[in-house]
Amino acid sequence: MGTRHNNFAPVLRLIAAVLSLSATASAIGVNYGTLGNNLPTPATVAKFLKTKTIIESVKLFNADPDILRAFAGSGLKVTVTIPNGLIPSLTKDDEARGWINDHIAPFYPKTKINRVLVGNEIMATLDDNLISNLVPAMKAVHRALVKAGIDDVQVTTAHAMGILKVSEPPSAGQFWPGHDVAVYAPMLQFLRETDAPFMVNPYSYFGYSPNYAPSIADYALFRPNRGVHDSHTNITYYNMFDAMMDAVYSAIKAMGYADVDIVVAETGWPSAGDPNQPACTVDNAISFNGNLLKAVTSGKGKGTPLMPNRKFETYIFSLFNENLKPGQSNERNWGLFRPDFSAVYDVGILKNKQSRPAPRPAPVAGKKSWCVPKASASDQALQANINYVCSQKGMDCRPIQAGGPCFGPNNVRSHASFVMNSFYRLNGARPFNCDFAGTGVVANSDPSHGSCKYM
Repeated sequence: MGTRHNNFAPVLRLIAAVLSLSATASAIGVNYGTLGNNLPTPATVAKFLKTKTIIESVKLFNADPDILRAFAGSGLKVTVTIPNGLIPSLTKDDEARGWINDHIAPFYPKTKINRVLVGNEIMATLDDNLISNLVPAMKAVHRALVKAGIDDVQVTTAHAMGILKVSEPPSAGQFWPGHDVAVYAPMLQFLRETDAPFMVNPYSYFGYSPNYAPSIADYALFRPNRGVHDSHTNITYYNMFDAMMDAVYSAIKAMGYADVDIVVAETGWPSAGDPNQPACTVDNAISFNGNLLKAVTSGKGKGTPLMPNRKFETYIFSLFNENLKPGQSNERNWGLFRPDFSAVYDVGILKNKQSRPAPRPAPVAGKKSWCVPKASASDQALQANINYVCSQKGMDCRPIQAGGPCFGPNNVRSHASFVMNSFYRLNGARPFNCDFAGTGVVANSDPSHGSCKYM
């Protein structure tokens, strides 16, 4: 929103803050990531969210024009994110105007873009150039929106919990010294002036360890537990999410900006992982996300101990299981849905459904299975797989060549995925035909995309 310039602005902000503290919108959103080669088209995603779910908004990690175009007329709110690397250049007004003219103006207002995030978790990068330019870039982007006649799109950024030097007890929450004055004071002042929220990523999952006592696991998952006492306030916390939110609130309040709203930009729990990740289960994901939804939407009598009766706009991470995300298996299992729109589990996201589907069994080799690269496989190893498969008699690698249906995305991982699966299927779909020196894995999700059809 445009900055107000009248003598009543402070009074109006105070009244708005009091009202928002008691009745903040409780929109349920989802983070829509695209690191997969088997994901549905943006148009089908928009239709699915609108007709089959209670989700009201999505948050993108970019400003993908295909997604923005597909969501036009859907009524779903869309938050876009500016890449971290662009922040220094966007401190210049002409660069900021150029970005808005290229990435927002062509789609607004048909697509209901409600926020622009300037980078993601910038403080966690420890990059002084990005950090020092963050607030100036936010201000320049806001000026560019106003210049373009767009006065109802907020500008903010999302933060990891590492922004706090002190988070326990929650009432003692404190930003890191130095950043509090240099970054957060001007940022919070800007957010106050423009009626934009402070966005944070409170992941209880990352505060959990299998080495902790069972009571701490229950504390992270909203399950019954003894609680953790804050001796400063004499408050006992019974879940980690409330404690993290109150720690952020305490840090903001200590800076004098308790009236600035807080939005949950990311949180969630993975439903599957590697053998050394025992916390990644469907039951735990249901427990966390199901209770999270109740906590952020309950309103009167709920909220957190330091923010009673609050409803928090919350974006669950994430919409889909994304099969190209690097790292351990849990990284590819944060989704509420599979790429075919079937629910990994349902905690009330689907309209008129409260069922709890049983988890799918682990994939096995056979008729309905595919061979894909492991996330840990290097491009060098995958190129070697391509070279090997395409040298074998009877193998047709023309689909991954220029002009072929599987040429795009034009990268080694995507091409290797296609040829590794072709080799696996043509050789009987036996597990050892998907080994590829430890770089392949059998999956039960069809990686076909567009006109590229896997065997």
